[in-house]
Amino acid sequence: MLDKDATILVVDDAMIMREGLRRVLATLGYTNVLQAENGREAMKILDNPTKQVRLMFLDIVMPIMDGKATLKKIRETDQKLPVVMLTSVADKDSIVECSKQGITSYVLKPINAETGPDIVSKLLAKLA
Repeated sequence: MLDKDATILVVDDAMIMREGLRRVLATLGYTNVLQAENGREAMKILDNPTKQVRLMFLDIVMPIMDGKATLKKIRETDQKLPVVMLTSVADKDSIVECSKQGITSYVLKPINAETGPDIVSKLLAKLA
């Protein structure tokens, strides 16, 4: 299980999704959650050595820099960062493509208050 004080980055162009996932993480005791609206913002956070992100939730479809491009950029320098892809459609091709780049898992959106804690806690248990 991930340390409760670990920094988690949530990247999604929909604020409601970012906030919903932040709330789910907070109910599980994870309060150090950073947010980014697109891949470019996420890369700025990851490039900041003071942030020390330990887990990333990354939407696949976003403007400016999508999740696939962001994942590819991350994997050029960091093979170990756990990345969980977020998708609103079960796009098998995108999931397969991302899997080849080393994702930890993927989650179908939306993540809501009812099912979110169970889904996220199972993901976090895999990181042990």
